[in-house]
Amino acid sequence: MLLSNSKRLKIQGIIKRIAQDKSITLEERIYVEKFAHHNSTISLWLKKANSFRRNGSKNDGGIDNLLQSFGIDGLDKENHFNPNEDDISDWFGGAPGWLRRS
Repeated sequence: MLLSNSKRLKIQGIIKRIAQDKSITLEERIYVEKFAHHNSTISLWLKKANSFRRNGSKNDGGIDNLLQSFGIDGLDKENHFNPNEDDISDWFGGAPGWLRRS
């Protein structure tokens, strides 16, 4: 899905406000989520922004910094797979469509 320059800038502006924990409207959140479900780059931007919002910026050069830079959900314990409590298909069920098809 190709984006016009104006759409990309609008999405980046919303994502920047998410990362800074500033308020956004429901319509803006839906707008970004719609593109994140179809575009892996925007999905990564959104994951990183949510990580910055929840955990602050990790600039210590450690493993948390690496995880955050890749947009990997490893900083929050609720995102860790527990084979004793979680079913692997349910755990991946919330993945965006482009990832489930991979």
